[in-house]
Amino acid sequence: MPGNPQPNRSGNHSKKRRRGWLPITGVLLCGLLLIPDALLKAPARSGHGPLSVTLHVAVTDRNGEPVENLQAADFQIFEKKKLQKVTRVRFERNVPVSLGILVDVSKSMEGVGIRLALKLLNRLATKLESPDELFVNAFSNESQELLDYIAPEDYLEDAIENLGTGGRPHMGLALDLALIKLRAASNTNRAVLFISAGRDIAGPATLDHIARHRYPVYALGIQGAISFRTRLKILNVKGSALKVYTDHSGGSVYFVETEEEAAGALEMLPYQLKNRFALEYLSTHPERDGKSRKIRVAVSHPQYQVRHLKQYEAPRR
Repeated sequence: MPGNPQPNRSGNHSKKRRRGWLPITGVLLCGLLLIPDALLKAPARSGHGPLSVTLHVAVTDRNGEPVENLQAADFQIFEKKKLQKVTRVRFERNVPVSLGILVDVSKSMEGVGIRLALKLLNRLATKLESPDELFVNAFSNESQELLDYIAPEDYLEDAIENLGTGGRPHMGLALDLALIKLRAASNTNRAVLFISAGRDIAGPATLDHIARHRYPVYALGIQGAISFRTRLKILNVKGSALKVYTDHSGGSVYFVETEEEAAGALEMLPYQLKNRFALEYLSTHPERDGKSRKIRVAVSHPQYQVRHLKQYEAPRR
């Protein structure tokens, strides 16, 4: 992307710092930006033959506690409403993560909101460690790079101090650019985290980009940043962008008003980012047509809840 330095790949995650904000510009690429690794296993020379799909899902009990001891027989996967055969299930534990953090600096975050956002960001950075890595962008009308890929222990707190606020939060654009930037990440496990008041609605094009990249989106929603009346005005039938993006991608959102209230979320987030089930199945729709396919995952235990990607984009021939 023009104007952005390439991530450090020396293996030691040397410190990187940006003096001031560098505007992130670029044009969203047409066509398939990224084919998921699991989908690349399928033959690409023709539109025939089995299509292997891997989904990463999270399962919690009725108290929100993670569940880890499930087998293939405990899951059902439906693609385009048709039951699929699960071929393999494994629980991936403590997988290194590359995390893109998007800090809302729009007018809706001025005052208490932005101060809380920066405190939460600082605390989260202390809960990750190499080979985890992160980058930090700020966004309002446009997206601004604060920190390029950096090891959590090299996190530079002063690089994000004294952020000004103003403008409207263009959350879809910020997420689109973060999804593209994650293509250069060191780890195969990749995710995005919003720290935002969520004063925006979800755009359908960005939902398509989530299906294309398949990276989960998480969010810390700053509840006190906007009034209740304003909140009602910005919701569409599905809710704010924070909820729509996280639900669609298989991530989760925590709404908080104080640093103390966020303590539980900050304990749970690192676990969610690095621990998940991987479900593999052979799709009954083997066409390599680049179209989105809706999926649903269910578990045999009715008291359990499952978070997963709601649709994926098939590879092209």
